Amino acid sequence: MQDALERFQRYLERRYGDRSTPKHYRSDLRVWVRQLGPKRPQEVTMQDIDQFVDGQVAQGLKPTTINRRLATLRTFFEFLAGEEPDHPWPNPVIWRRHRVKAGETLPRDLTEAVVDRLFAVIADDRDRALFGLMLGAGLRVSEVAALRLSDLEEPSAADQMARLRVLGKGRKERCVWLVAPLYATVQTWLQQRPAGAGEPLFVNQQGRPLSASGLQFRLRQHAAAAGVTVTCHQLRHTFARRLAEQEFPVESLAKLLGHAQVQTTQVYVAGADVPLRQAFAQAMARLEEASPAAAASTEATDPFLGALPRLPERANPEELRACWPLLEELPAWLQEPLQAYLTWRWRNWQPHLAGAHAPRLARQLRGIWAWLVPHQTLTGWADLHRSHLEAWLESRQEAGLAVSTQRHELSSLLSFLRFVAEQGTPLSDQLFRVAYPPRPEALPRALSEAEYRRLEQVVLEQTAAATPQAARDRAWFLTLAHTGLRLGELLHLSWSDLDLAGGRLWVRGGKQTRDRVVYLTPRLTQALHAHATHQELRGEPGLWPDRAGSLQDQQVRYRLRQWGRQAQVQVSPHRLRHTWATRLINQGLSLEALRRLLGHRHLSMTQQYARLYDTTVQHQFQAAMARLEAGPGEEASPSPADSPPV
Repeated sequence: MQDALERFQRYLERRYGDRSTPKHYRSDLRVWVRQLGPKRPQEVTMQDIDQFVDGQVAQGLKPTTINRRLATLRTFFEFLAGEEPDHPWPNPVIWRRHRVKAGETLPRDLTEAVVDRLFAVIADDRDRALFGLMLGAGLRVSEVAALRLSDLEEPSAADQMARLRVLGKGRKERCVWLVAPLYATVQTWLQQRPAGAGEPLFVNQQGRPLSASGLQFRLRQHAAAAGVTVTCHQLRHTFARRLAEQEFPVESLAKLLGHAQVQTTQVYVAGADVPLRQAFAQAMARLEEASPAAAASTEATDPFLGALPRLPERANPEELRACWPLLEELPAWLQEPLQAYLTWRWRNWQPHLAGAHAPRLARQLRGIWAWLVPHQTLTGWADLHRSHLEAWLESRQEAGLAVSTQRHELSSLLSFLRFVAEQGTPLSDQLFRVAYPPRPEALPRALSEAEYRRLEQVVLEQTAAATPQAARDRAWFLTLAHTGLRLGELLHLSWSDLDLAGGRLWVRGGKQTRDRVVYLTPRLTQALHAHATHQELRGEPGLWPDRAGSLQDQQVRYRLRQWGRQAQVQVSPHRLRHTWATRLINQGLSLEALRRLLGHRHLSMTQQYARLYDTTVQHQFQAAMARLEAGPGEEASPSPADSPPV
């Protein structure tokens, strides 16, 4: 193994000698070798990779870190296979099997309040200059550390900006511009810079160049003094977000950031979608104007400024092991594959959801096999046939289960069987041809506008008291009703996800681990601010703490049922989500905009959440026909039909 590692390292040095790639690959391979122990590369199996991934997950490492190490291993084994092109040597890293689901995460930029608080404690002129370049020019930490005096060009005139040459990733050079205040900050540092320090732009007191790790350490010191959590890359993201909010072209922003692909830049500015925000604000404003319970907004401030930590990002492995007793009644030939399958699924669940998902899935699969084994006299995998699965599905239909439940159970069963087949167990292809029960085309279960107004009025009356409990209840209800969050997303919110001054809420780890940003209405902002003023900084990261602990799933459902009975409506968290979507679509919000706010991957799913009222279609048709009848060059007469009904 050691000889193979050395050959691979020499190859990396030849190909990426001027980059940090060889160092990162070497670090990842050291981790691998420590866990693997003495073993020849040709002896490494798919199961060895399984154990490696399980060990990394157990340590609580992020999916991006684990997948990067998997990519390193895959490249390593491909290199070795390339050395012997005539030798059959399958790569033990199977991406579909071993990759840990990373989802679609959004970068976290900084609120303006956090930026102000951070720079208020940075008194050192050098540090103000170097961190100012990250915030004001979008430089990476490694790029700031590599800057030289000759890279800075003075402005040609007083009204011109200074130009800075930056050597970025892949040895690609670009130019950025410094606005006058930032250039003045850099000049203030240069006047104090030790003489004879050579070419590096930023040096320490001894005249030695600063390293990237040294810059990161200094920022952590300043952040701790300010009582906030900040990274160098967040400063760069904040630069991108600020320009995006000014509708700076994304192609030009990509050049300033040094991105080869515009798609990368789009990820950086996903939280600053100005057209989406404006469309949402306009639609909600029309709803608020028609609401008799509308309240005046207050100027928002951030009471905590991101000082509190995030919610725990590591699931407790004991919660997974607690599922094993649920499988004890099943035959031995089933228990081990089920445990392996649950472990594999555990990797890809959000940490805050894994503890609930694992026992639920374990009970579901136990119930399926508890029927299949005795009814079909199964003694092993060879006995399992398609007709057995169809007989089980027919029994579920006869039991009167909803079609959605039947489809969900069949999906779980087939997913497990695919996993078993990928483990090397021979299974008939016919098993995977079992047809799903046809899905009925049900309309979304949204409250009518009158029903929602009654419900909201009840909630506002019931939460009018100036108490912490009332403030919290009003805040979480309006969060559900004004943002369309799922219940799991609501409960997982952290104080650091909330940007009151910026009117944004970050939804981290949504369904299928996709992040998104939703926007706050004035009334919701007021409610969240009132809730925040009742909280104390007790180290509680969750957004909904009280003396009895954090808000729980059953508490939300119980309170909604109570309010629903008083308003004479049936309501659940998911029905509020459908209602929010339907209200917005009837105020003219585009389906694409609604899809992004709901966090859906496909428009077809969004269509199932929102329904155009017949009156809305009628008004839209009348407005369109009026424009057609007006003819070219003429204007249609104003009509109430031009505006969606409320």
